[in-house]
Amino acid sequence: MKPITTLYLLLNEEIFRLVHTSGNGLAELPHSAKADHGDVFKHAATAVSDEWARGIYDRIVIVAGPKTLGEVRLALPAALHSHIAAELHKDLVKFSLHDLPGHFGSVSTI
Repeated sequence: MKPITTLYLLLNEEIFRLVHTSGNGLAELPHSAKADHGDVFKHAATAVSDEWARGIYDRIVIVAGPKTLGEVRLALPAALHSHIAAELHKDLVKFSLHDLPGHFGSVSTI
């Protein structure tokens, strides 16, 4: 059986990161950006849309604080909403790639 490939969007009001499942772990994608408040949501939405368009992911998981989650939901295209498998109410954007799986909990196995 093919493993589920997940695209993770981690963000706060200032910065975002894209991470994806790779083999038995996680890998960072080169779509990180820093922007003024408000712009980060547009940049993140564009980066997620572009990455999703590659057709290699099975689902999207968004990881952000509650207020930030609301903002990014508004910024993401409606076509992506059905692909969001989970939302984690945590600001993990500054955590190392190595430490992230422990914070994802059961979301990693959905």
